Amino acid sequence: MNKGPHIDSDLLARYLAGECTHEERLEVEQWADADISNAQELEVLRAIWSDAGTGIRSAVDVHAAWQNVSDRMEVSEGRGRVIPILRSRILLRLLAAAAVVTAVFVGVRSLLTNQTQDLMATTEYLRSTLPDSSHIILSPGSRLSSRMSDVRHIALSGEAYFEVERDTARPFVVETDDVRVTVLGTAFEVSSIDTSNSVLVRVRHGRVQVSTSEDTVILNGDEYARYTKLAHLLERMPAPHSQVWGDRIIQFKEAPLSEVVDQLEVLYHVRIRLANEGLIHCKLTATFDDEPIDYILRVIADTYGFTLTMGSPGSYTLDGDGC
Repeated sequence: MNKGPHIDSDLLARYLAGECTHEERLEVEQWADADISNAQELEVLRAIWSDAGTGIRSAVDVHAAWQNVSDRMEVSEGRGRVIPILRSRILLRLLAAAAVVTAVFVGVRSLLTNQTQDLMATTEYLRSTLPDSSHIILSPGSRLSSRMSDVRHIALSGEAYFEVERDTARPFVVETDDVRVTVLGTAFEVSSIDTSNSVLVRVRHGRVQVSTSEDTVILNGDEYARYTKLAHLLERMPAPHSQVWGDRIIQFKEAPLSEVVDQLEVLYHVRIRLANEGLIHCKLTATFDDEPIDYILRVIADTYGFTLTMGSPGSYTLDGDGC
């Protein structure tokens, strides 16, 4: 993926210190706007500058300060504030300019660095937690490999739902076929089935960047993108009225009750009859997170004042005056 032009470390240091020219400031801002990972790196460096203090010490031993920082990289994550080491030359300048070098607490996420994990779902959905505490639901027949370092990298084949642990210092990147999805902290799904000609990316909440070699789109919550492999076309799509996240997280948004019933019948392997045609056009907005079908149908009945009747096992009837 194109991250834009290379940015010089000294220029970034001058930018953070407020010492660059107007033209240099524009150059840094254009670099940050070119790619979400550039913006993330700049955000982390700003945090380091802020934590280091705003006063200026005229006689700071830069190399001793850097050694002080390096020595503290062995400190466990639970002690002090964790700040990643991104550009040593910039940090040296930041430390040299800071009034209180010892105010900067530096750690490394040693438990996560370079950790890898391979997962595969066979005939059932697989729920798992990645080393960074992000949660995933892997669809049957899908597999992924994760590598946790400065970038949390996921290689996906198939379909998976992600609830990503927010970490502004380490982007979360999912790659599948020719599509790359970059996020900070959000919930989304990527679907790339071997037999399909397309890759689908759906965002439940948060914000993601979807990129191919030809194009990039930004998706917010309830937005949807499709990449057509043969045409090399990435396009934004309208979100459907009903969506299933993972195996049993169901989201309806102004969904006609007929569509709700169809979705529930497929997911729960039941039969649901609407006794009155007037019920078909009632619209439901609700989210159910792994709830039993009896509970979901009771909520629907109570919401509209319907009656719910259970016949033989797995058979239900909703009746009422309509909406």
